Amino acid sequence: MSDWIERDEPAGDALLLGADEASEVARWLGELAGRYPDSVSEGPVAPEVDRSWLQGLLREPIPEAGRPVRDLLEEFEGRVVPNACHVTHPRFLAYVLASPHGLSPFAEAAAALLNNSNSISALSPGGTAMELRVLEWLRGLYGFPAGGSGLLTSGGSLANFNALAAARDRALGEDARTAGLQGGQPPLVAYTSDQVHASVDEDFSLLGLGTDALRRLPSDARGRLRLDALERAIAEDRLAGRRPFCVIASAGTVTVGAIDPLAELADLCRREGLWLHVDGAYGALFVLTERHRDALRAAGLADSLTLDPHKLLFNSLEAGCVLFRREEDARRSFDFRASYIEEQSDPDLVDFTDLGPELSRSNRALKVWWGLRGFGVGAHRQTLERLLALAARMGERIEAEPDLELLAPVTLTAVCFRHRSVEPQALLDAVLRSGTAYLGPARVGEHQGLRACFTNLRTRPSDVDVVLDGLLEQAEQLCASG
Repeated sequence: MSDWIERDEPAGDALLLGADEASEVARWLGELAGRYPDSVSEGPVAPEVDRSWLQGLLREPIPEAGRPVRDLLEEFEGRVVPNACHVTHPRFLAYVLASPHGLSPFAEAAAALLNNSNSISALSPGGTAMELRVLEWLRGLYGFPAGGSGLLTSGGSLANFNALAAARDRALGEDARTAGLQGGQPPLVAYTSDQVHASVDEDFSLLGLGTDALRRLPSDARGRLRLDALERAIAEDRLAGRRPFCVIASAGTVTVGAIDPLAELADLCRREGLWLHVDGAYGALFVLTERHRDALRAAGLADSLTLDPHKLLFNSLEAGCVLFRREEDARRSFDFRASYIEEQSDPDLVDFTDLGPELSRSNRALKVWWGLRGFGVGAHRQTLERLLALAARMGERIEAEPDLELLAPVTLTAVCFRHRSVEPQALLDAVLRSGTAYLGPARVGEHQGLRACFTNLRTRPSDVDVVLDGLLEQAEQLCASG
């Protein structure tokens, strides 16, 4: 093994590709990216899993010797792709999971090529600058004042965690870093609607607050947080000696897409001295549309806001975001400096490790930056308007079908409905098996139903009819079979 030292060769040459091999891989990726989206549109949404291949993969021992690169590429296209759920399929309508814009796969590859850590600005000056610019663009959509900050995260769950950690620590004051929750102060409580995303419960557990500290208040008939219930709960908790500290609003609830009354909640929080966090992971970026601009721009009145560029800016996973009204709130929770990390000294940049819990951070900004600069915000606005129109079209068609029932108003792009005679899960399974569409489950009030969510770039108006016609056909067959 020591002869390589005499030859002065790279330590890792066994793990490097030659120029020809690297070019071959790049060529293959470009060709696959060109044909994959259109090819999957012609087949079923979900795969018929190759069980023998899957089980073989699960039993494969760690390989001592490598295989030719061409074998790996052929295996990916021949085995991995056919056993994947095709999110880019125009009738993939389950969850709020968008298909990526055309530049996103290449931005991922380009960022991986540099492999900069976007946590310390000295390691990634360009990546840090582009993330700062993206964040400022996003802050501008909501009219946030100067002096704030934010960062890109893995998704809405971590973004919510960051925001709620900052809210908790502001309430704890000087005890936040030292005594934490052990300081013997009265218990903290926060408020949200019964429609809030499940990640908030997880965050309260991880932050040491406990889910009992989260008051889930009843929503109104449109799925929005009720102000009267909120005011009553705050008064009751204060009377009982507890410390209200935060309200968590939703800008697009995950099930029905309801938008809480953000401006009114901001006024109430200001009066009561509470932190207002807006979870806009699903819906906040509909601020780009004329229909929802006014309601969602009020999110800029909050202390923190979560949104997801990997949803409505159509970036590939992962690209979440949290915005803070005041940078010092983020620093209070996350600015811990180790001796082996150099201090940030560039007056134009920041170290994102001081604003969030991650030290190892990939460059999530490049794909967002390329997407906005390559296509323009106008193309994003047009796409969002069209997706809203598709959801409205489905809602109208459902209301016109006597066998179907709409379970909630169609506010954004989520459409919740049920068949009056067929059990929802059986119908979901039948539609998926038929290859027609991939829909999700939804519970609205007392009813269990189905949910279609339009976040797919390739969905056409005709796909709405294909989905509903196929669903009604499957329901008829289920009814006939008893």
